[in-house]
Amino acid sequence: MSDKVLKSWIWTHRDELFANDAVGTGCFSYLPGEVVWAVTKRCNLWCKHCSISEEDPEELTTEEGFAIIEEAAKLGPVKFAFTGGEPLLREDIYDLIEYASSFDMQVVMATNGTLITKEVAEKLKKAGLERAAISIDGLGNAHDDFRGVNGTFDDVLRGMKACRDAGLATQLFTMVTRANYGEIPKIIQLADDLSLWRIYLIYLIAVGRGKAISEVCLSTSENMRFFDYVVEKQKEVKVWLKPICNPQYWAYLKDKGLVRDNEIEFTGCTAGITRFHIFPNGDVTPCAYLPVKAGNIRDHGFLEIVRDSEMFRALTAREVKGHCATCKYKKICGGCRSRAYATSGDYLAEDPVCWLGDFGV
Repeated sequence: MSDKVLKSWIWTHRDELFANDAVGTGCFSYLPGEVVWAVTKRCNLWCKHCSISEEDPEELTTEEGFAIIEEAAKLGPVKFAFTGGEPLLREDIYDLIEYASSFDMQVVMATNGTLITKEVAEKLKKAGLERAAISIDGLGNAHDDFRGVNGTFDDVLRGMKACRDAGLATQLFTMVTRANYGEIPKIIQLADDLSLWRIYLIYLIAVGRGKAISEVCLSTSENMRFFDYVVEKQKEVKVWLKPICNPQYWAYLKDKGLVRDNEIEFTGCTAGITRFHIFPNGDVTPCAYLPVKAGNIRDHGFLEIVRDSEMFRALTAREVKGHCATCKYKKICGGCRSRAYATSGDYLAEDPVCWLGDFGV
């Protein structure tokens, strides 16, 4: 697939590619919004990069979860995502999924996939789950090492096949680091062979347990080469390759001429703008990788926090600093707010892993 054909492919498939993310708006983002609830910190694995701290095991009750779902539904046809820890460790997860699916929301779940059997996949499908996002960070032992438990990769493959047999849509979550970079082509080929729809290629943010392996985060130059690789690889495969925690990718596509002005609207980093994260104890934050509390749903309603948070207002207004403040792509990128916070302690600081600082003004 040539560059010209790739441009045509992006344009031709825009509705298919972006409808589930954008709820029909044609944007590379989540509008009117994405609400992510980490229902538990409990997990059966010990992943090197996990953003969830093991401290404070408190979890919201089923009834409190129902209240969050009701309030999230008032935002409109949002994407509502269950995550963790491992969400399948909550006994009420099927009840929560069923309740969320009773509203006009797209209901999805991020899982490590190891607990999905034939029976579990069928129950998830029956409850109303639309898609399972399953984590794979390498093939075979490479995945097991990253996830901290032997035999994990085989369990994940079983879970993926169970989802397929149950008619449950599946995509992959893949961390992109120096440690597993060589595994990325293998993972993409696996996804393509299995006819999966999409892979989220997630830049490692050094928070939580990930702080201990911050040295494997890609540098600016490595990240640029990764963008080049993604674009070239997309010409060869059907599975959609979508870099995450890398809002510069959308600016990169424009800079390379792969999308034209007014073709596709980009929103960039959506943390605290159209994306909201709820931790197991009820803390509401802009993102799973940005653990700065805007409020707690036991003190104030979810919608009240979303509406009144000064942090969310600042993020929505793109009150960013440094080269992000003066960059011509501020509106469609804005820099990764989680990465800015992880490296500087300021969620409005400039994104340190960005080539745009050199010529994006």
